[in-house]
Amino acid sequence: MNSGEKAIRWFRIKLAMLMVLKKMLAAATIWGLLWGTAIIVLRATIGMPRFTLLVGVIGLSIAVIVAIILALRKIPNRIAVRASLDKYSGSGGLVMAAETEALGKWSEQMPRIHQPRFRWRGGISLIRFAGAAVFVFISFLIPQRFVEISKAHPLDISEEVNQLADGLDVLKEEEIMQLTQAEALEKKLDQLQTEAAGEDPAKTWEALDHLTDVISQESTAAAEDALNETESLTEAETLADALMSDASEMESRLLAEAMTALSGLLQKAGEENELLAEQLSNLDADAAEFTSEQLKEISAALRLSKREIMDRLAKLYEVNLIDLETLNACEKLGECNSDGLAAFLAENSGLMSVSDCVGGWCRGGIGRGPGHAPMTWTDGSTEEGAEFKEETLPLSNIASLEDSEIFGVSAAAPSIEASNPIKQSAALNGAAVGGGSSVTQTVLPRHKASVKRYFDRP
Repeated sequence: MNSGEKAIRWFRIKLAMLMVLKKMLAAATIWGLLWGTAIIVLRATIGMPRFTLLVGVIGLSIAVIVAIILALRKIPNRIAVRASLDKYSGSGGLVMAAETEALGKWSEQMPRIHQPRFRWRGGISLIRFAGAAVFVFISFLIPQRFVEISKAHPLDISEEVNQLADGLDVLKEEEIMQLTQAEALEKKLDQLQTEAAGEDPAKTWEALDHLTDVISQESTAAAEDALNETESLTEAETLADALMSDASEMESRLLAEAMTALSGLLQKAGEENELLAEQLSNLDADAAEFTSEQLKEISAALRLSKREIMDRLAKLYEVNLIDLETLNACEKLGECNSDGLAAFLAENSGLMSVSDCVGGWCRGGIGRGPGHAPMTWTDGSTEEGAEFKEETLPLSNIASLEDSEIFGVSAAAPSIEASNPIKQSAALNGAAVGGGSSVTQTVLPRHKASVKRYFDRP
């Protein structure tokens, strides 16, 4: 290989190296920017581990290979390079002729082939490449908490939502709440759990409290109705049991009144309790008298209805919609013993109706504890024995106290006189004659204004 061929070959190699380097830097820069951006996005959105993101090295290798291929495809062929060198060296075509023909003695006349110097101004490309490399490096080193700073942090209210959802299921199952209202609240619960954000917890808790209040109000109203129903059922059951066991001991008038009262209690309880109304549908609630078998059936139906109410409240208690005190109150209202009720009715039927007697008996009766006593304070007071006279009391010596002066204060212990104290009357000391007395007077509520005016004196 002569010197001309070597020069052409070396020229093409240097040109290929330069073009490959230029393309590689450009491809690596572009891929570095894309890779660094993908690293940040993936870590911020799905929290992908950093080690997994090293797969971007494969992409960098592919980009470099593609850049090398594109650079090599743009290198001029040997003929074009020979023509350029012939022109640059001033060989007059001898370099080109040597491609196809032997020059012979002309080769001695052929001048030395000069190669042009390459000058690549790649400072900008290198800076861009360094910036892309630093960007990728930083995207790996950024702590995860800084990457997720713009990511919405959900607020964990799953426990509260599940508890309210369980309560809604019970309210729907027991038909305490309308189905449409319950479904609307369930949709709000789902939406609230989806949109709950840690950046604004106050808004989430406010909405959650609102839903809790709505469900709690429905549960409280249902519990109050259950207590009232249980009380009515207990009164009817107690009277029915008393009629079964002690009907023979009652007078005919009292027995008729008790049967009528039982019929009224059954009608009232049937209006409040559908299960009881269904069980007693075969009985004539307006009957003037019930047989022993009918009374047994009535008593069993009343106990079953109370059991159903108690089970309903137990379900509400299990999902924390009512407290244990309400559950115990319902159980206590369902307990009433009919022993002695017949005698109680005979003793008090002349003072109140049979229904009121039964209600007082189940609430404790006379002297039995929690029964409410009637209030009589609104009947007014009597003036019997009142001797109060409306008189203007004198100012006595109060004005002289304004001119008194303190001469000194002593720290000595007070002296105790050994003599017996003089017994004095209860009259006010220093009061003028006819100035009134602290005892013997009966003051009625209507004299309050006069007494108040006395103490309001200047």
